[in-house]
Amino acid sequence: MAFFSDNIGIVPEPTVQRWLQEYVRRRGAGDGRCSSDLPLPLLKENIACAHSSLVESVARKFLGTGEPLEDLAQEGYVGLLSALEYYDPSKGVRFSTYATHFISGAIRHFLRDRSRMIREPAWLQEMAGKIERAIEGLTAQLEHEPTSGEIAAALAIPVETVEEILASRSTLRVISYDVSSGDKSEEDLLERFDLGDRASLSALVENRVVLHESMQRLRPFEQQVIYEFYFRNLNQTEIATKLGVSCNYISVMLRKSVERLGKMMGEAEAYDRHRRPEASVVDTLTGLYTLDHFRARLDEGISRAVRAGMPISLIQFHILGIPSSGRARDEALEQCGSQLRCSIRRMDMAGRGGGDSLLAILGGTGPQVELAAQRLIRVLESASAHVRLPLRVVAGTAWHPAQGRTADDLFREAQRSVDEALEQQPQSLPKAA
Repeated sequence: MAFFSDNIGIVPEPTVQRWLQEYVRRRGAGDGRCSSDLPLPLLKENIACAHSSLVESVARKFLGTGEPLEDLAQEGYVGLLSALEYYDPSKGVRFSTYATHFISGAIRHFLRDRSRMIREPAWLQEMAGKIERAIEGLTAQLEHEPTSGEIAAALAIPVETVEEILASRSTLRVISYDVSSGDKSEEDLLERFDLGDRASLSALVENRVVLHESMQRLRPFEQQVIYEFYFRNLNQTEIATKLGVSCNYISVMLRKSVERLGKMMGEAEAYDRHRRPEASVVDTLTGLYTLDHFRARLDEGISRAVRAGMPISLIQFHILGIPSSGRARDEALEQCGSQLRCSIRRMDMAGRGGGDSLLAILGGTGPQVELAAQRLIRVLESASAHVRLPLRVVAGTAWHPAQGRTADDLFREAQRSVDEALEQQPQSLPKAA
């Protein structure tokens, strides 16, 4: 007999299968439960927790991308929850097999978004793709570059829309290390490392080191071709004569060498970006994410929720009764951070806010966030016994999309809810900063 495990404990496979069948039966008809059934949100959470090992095993296959395992796993849970909404046991396919495709697909989608230096809205990417395909087709058909009016007519959209999207694409375009479309791309590549008066000494030194190390990984002949062309300013004919090969061969070698060089430098930059210590995004006292990183992750979570058609919630906790300074304050915050971190699901996230506040993101949770907040309030208040302080906790909640569509919206709504709760506290209790 197979078993599944997570923070709900070890669960036999027959139990998980029964949960799946029950969820599929009830998901299309509201809750539809009898008094002995689990609430639908709890049932969904149990199924997700029981398949945590599946999510993490799939996520580990993408560790070579440089993204943290926790980020990859969170994306995988989004895919798992999506699979749960479409799974049909009558088809005779195991849920783990069915969900694996959704999990890997969600992670791949996340990685594609992360690979963009400047992120564009999904609708803009889609429309820009249609316009680019229309330009290619019209250019071949008309034998000249189409005007905005001709593109608009082909796609049946306003001319103003075409012009705005073309302008935005021009603004968002960045130089890629992977481009290899002739001499212009080759010049652009090395221009990135020739910043002139705009560069600081440290930037110039760093760029030269990266360029030198990447050059050393090329074959000697490739190194010599690049050196003669870019550093001695010889043209391709002069290089061919000097090296005793054809001019066409030099042209091909130059293009391929620069393409390889660009990819290696891009890999070096990506490695340098991801090797920064994780401590920079973690609060050293509570062990939770810092506020800035937490906000960024909430933005990403909202993007995932929009793609998957699921809700996502924010909880803001204000802890009352913590001293304003001293060792007792540090111990209280450390204990509360530890309690919160251990009491949320792996697909969720905890962070530290300003002053004496903590934060939590609950993926796939909508109106039920109030119940989750009450449970977590009890968990945090239980820290009183460990630190010997009369801690009290108030919380504000907000969920996407009903109470906000951006991270700022959710933060404002949660803060408003916290302020209301603080106003109702007895005046003798200290309020969190």
